[in-house]
Amino acid sequence: MKALAVMAVVLVALSFGPGPAGATDVLRPTVLAPNPFAMTPPPAPLEPRPAPQVPVKPPHVHPGLPPVVTYPCCAAGYWAYQWVPTAYTTYVWVPGYVTTEGTLVGGGYYPQVVTGGYYQPVWVTGY
Repeated sequence: MKALAVMAVVLVALSFGPGPAGATDVLRPTVLAPNPFAMTPPPAPLEPRPAPQVPVKPPHVHPGLPPVVTYPCCAAGYWAYQWVPTAYTTYVWVPGYVTTEGTLVGGGYYPQVVTGGYYQPVWVTGY
């Protein structure tokens, strides 16, 4: 049964398909539109690249004596803490509600200022 169906499909395809080209028929090439997604060839042929130059390090020059650093243990003074206030704005959701007059107020995000701060250590010189 399958063989009969395959033969029927082949016969239908042959009967509706183009016939063989005769001696008087002229074959014309199909002209296609250019592909806008085609990649263009490289501008120049790819050639081997020259070896990169090895950078030359400048001669080491000693900058001189190191800077004098005074540490808190050696300087007169003490550690203290200073309050640094901070404030930033954030947005919070406020639900809708009905006023006593019966007006419906819609909910939404409203700005809210958050204040705070932190203590930072500072070195106080002298007594």
